[in-house]
Amino acid sequence: MNNLQQFVQLPYTHHTYGIESSENIVDQLKTIIPREECSYIFDRHYDSFKINDARAIKSLQSEKTDKPTVFIISFTIINTEAQNALLKVLEEPTANTYFILVFPNTKKLLPTLQSRLSLVSFDSLGSEKTERNIILGSFLEMNLQERLDIIKKMTDKKSSDIVTKSDVLLFLNDIEEYFHSQESKRTDIAEAIFNAREYVNANGASMKMILDMLAIHV
Repeated sequence: MNNLQQFVQLPYTHHTYGIESSENIVDQLKTIIPREECSYIFDRHYDSFKINDARAIKSLQSEKTDKPTVFIISFTIINTEAQNALLKVLEEPTANTYFILVFPNTKKLLPTLQSRLSLVSFDSLGSEKTERNIILGSFLEMNLQERLDIIKKMTDKKSSDIVTKSDVLLFLNDIEEYFHSQESKRTDIAEAIFNAREYVNANGASMKMILDMLAIHV
């Protein structure tokens, strides 16, 4: 794993990088990349990266430029079709084009896509972790009714701090890491986490229903 300082100087060693981070680091990346050495820097965050987004990226990057171009693509979730479409772009990039993908969990990427990435770890650099909107320790200490009440509050559309898909995915990661560290043999927890991730990826998914299900199983 390397740190972000490798993006200070162009040309880069690899054409495609993957940064696993629970933080929004796009602004920091944009201050590091030498803009004067680039034709342009494309950056966009997608709550859900879809196949049409991959096709748009393919079209944008097809233009040849005198100076390097850098695509910073940040997403919370990405489906299989979009990953396969993006993979085709990364396998045959236009000359002088570099991609930096930012995502919360490498495990959710297809092995074929992972194999194209030079992985960079941001959270391990000593930076502070993102403040969690759902704190696992507090959640585990609550009884079931308290959990359901707090979930109802956090998923109320009138709330200014309503939980997002990203919040739920981070929470799932925390649950998985906690029970793994406890060497838990509970298969129902593993199944609940797997199902929750599948539901989060579905269109129109209800974060309340997903969290209620976890509240019952955890």
